[in-house]
Amino acid sequence: MKDRLQVIWNKRVVGTLNRHQKARLIFQYSQDWIEKESSPVSLSLPCRKEKFAPAISTAFFENLLPESNTRTLLAFHRRFDKKDTFAFLENFGEDCAGALSIIPENQEPDFTPGQYENITQELIENLDKMLLDPERYKLYPQMRHAKLSLAGAQDKLPVYIKGTRFYLPKNSGSATTHIIKPMNAGFTDIPRNEAFCMELAQRSGFPIPNSKIMKIGNHELFVVDRYDRQEVTKEIVRIHQEDFCQAMGYPAERKYQETGGPGFFECRELIDEYLSNQGVTNRLLFIRMMGFNYIIGNHDAHGKNFSILHKKEFELAPFYDLVSTQVYPLDNKFAMSIGRTFRYDRIKEHSFKRFAKDMNVRPKLLASLINEVSETVINEVDGLIAEHEKNYGEAKIYKELNKIIKSNIIQLLDFFR
Repeated sequence: MKDRLQVIWNKRVVGTLNRHQKARLIFQYSQDWIEKESSPVSLSLPCRKEKFAPAISTAFFENLLPESNTRTLLAFHRRFDKKDTFAFLENFGEDCAGALSIIPENQEPDFTPGQYENITQELIENLDKMLLDPERYKLYPQMRHAKLSLAGAQDKLPVYIKGTRFYLPKNSGSATTHIIKPMNAGFTDIPRNEAFCMELAQRSGFPIPNSKIMKIGNHELFVVDRYDRQEVTKEIVRIHQEDFCQAMGYPAERKYQETGGPGFFECRELIDEYLSNQGVTNRLLFIRMMGFNYIIGNHDAHGKNFSILHKKEFELAPFYDLVSTQVYPLDNKFAMSIGRTFRYDRIKEHSFKRFAKDMNVRPKLLASLINEVSETVINEVDGLIAEHEKNYGEAKIYKELNKIIKSNIIQLLDFFR
């Protein structure tokens, strides 16, 4: 059927997507999957034989797609309406976040592993174009042969990397292993910013995928390992995951709490219901991450920046997209309110008292966790800056990050005196 896509997980059809009116979708599990696997693709889409309503079906699958300018350009290049979620998945659904591969129903999936196309030279040429005209050119839309999709507003591209060469998969059986993000004219040194914040979090005891800066031609790229991919006997295996918005059934346009998306209270409820197999460990880890984001000045940690891995048990995924937005001239509002306060400059002691209540912990425990994160970060920050400057060269961004981090720690600790 022309207006139907097959959704594949671990080389098996998990269900189908039908086109619905107003650019929406209807998802239905296959009977074979229900009988033999019965694993849900999302907490918001539990296994059942009945079709799911367009709103909840579309919310999950649209959250797999890129946003903003990238979405507009991708639709323009493939000549379809940017609001057409079905067309996006039809064109770019072969390698998504998590384990799902989405292809037309009449297309026979090719599961042969290791089929890749070297795009190193093409990548350099497109990065050169972006440097000359950053408004017109974006990395992902320029890679015309890509049949893959990553959510989010930031320009990025999933790739397979071997040594210093970059590849795109040729078929459904060949998965990507890394995500690359280029320099951005609007945000100075953002690859270094993210690489630094990610490694600082890793050294501060958080589960974080490995990342680094790679140089290609005259360009710097932020490169991060995909935690939803694993090499097993020389084959890249996809591990299923979903972000918190998908798990709670929020559409992509509601990823921010101010626009009706999840806040810390809703995230805590999700963690307690589905990720409590380690007691309160994941809840406390999530609280510590709030403290870390405050310290680095990451005000953009919304519901799509936290995820759940679907393994034998549900697990909290490693943290990702850690970047200091405070170093840039932005409207410094947090994506999730601390207490009832979004604005960074209006957060006070009472905000954290309310936050402790939202997270169902005593204020004394919250103070202990914040102190622990602050102490760990302050012990690591100077050494890591020196290491980054040695490896990548000196840059103004490191001085700005150092200033913001130390200032935020002082301010944060003042709230808990």
